[in-house]
Amino acid sequence: MSGARQGLIGALVPPMLVLLAVGLGAELAKGLGLLPITVPAPSQVAAMLPTSFDDLMYHGARTVRSALTGYAVAASLALALASVALAIRALERPIVSMAVLVDCIPIIAIAPIFVIWIGQGPHLHVTVAAIAAFFPLLVGAVQGFRAIDRNMEELFHVIAASRWQRLCKLAVPSALPYLFAALKIAAPLALLGTLIAEWMGTDRGLGAMIVLSLFSFDVARTWLTILTVCGLSALAYGLIALIESRVVTWTGPADGGHGGR
Repeated sequence: MSGARQGLIGALVPPMLVLLAVGLGAELAKGLGLLPITVPAPSQVAAMLPTSFDDLMYHGARTVRSALTGYAVAASLALALASVALAIRALERPIVSMAVLVDCIPIIAIAPIFVIWIGQGPHLHVTVAAIAAFFPLLVGAVQGFRAIDRNMEELFHVIAASRWQRLCKLAVPSALPYLFAALKIAAPLALLGTLIAEWMGTDRGLGAMIVLSLFSFDVARTWLTILTVCGLSALAYGLIALIESRVVTWTGPADGGHGGR
């Protein structure tokens, strides 16, 4: 068995054991009557899966598509602004301050405003998902671009490298550990933003499925949808972590690989 496979198994086993223990504990507590009516037994939730699988696929496809699009928009905008901050140092503080201001506004509070501005539908979902994911991506990109090794920066200056060469061959490789950390944090946030936008009113999406299940007091179906969202968030985080393990094969700045500025 390869070392990579052993590492993957070692990373998956502990959380799987924890989930199994929580599931068994919840099943036992439900059997003993210790849980309220709003919390079903795991076996009740699992029994809903065969009859709800098609609905989960139908609604989940819309949610995942909107979250991915918003995630890509946020990542592109964050990288562009961080690149501007790298090229023009005087703009770094205003850019970061703007991002902090956006992050300080609760998504649930501004989502209704966007409903008024752009209406309901996929455009709203993508917009809110992008706003939810934007701040950690920008902070990760800015911090990563700050982590350029001073000696390497002087070398690029000596050889008269262009700004584009400094960005692509020096700044981006130095920033990758920070960027991947931000990407892992932002992925579940994009999904959360999509759900919040769907709660504002839509006929398709996991957020709509949760609302409809709540209104019909279908507790097991509600929990099944919630657990599906949790599973998608964990899957997104895990996929980005897997890509990171393949791309970032050196020691990051935080571990002593590069000298900070």
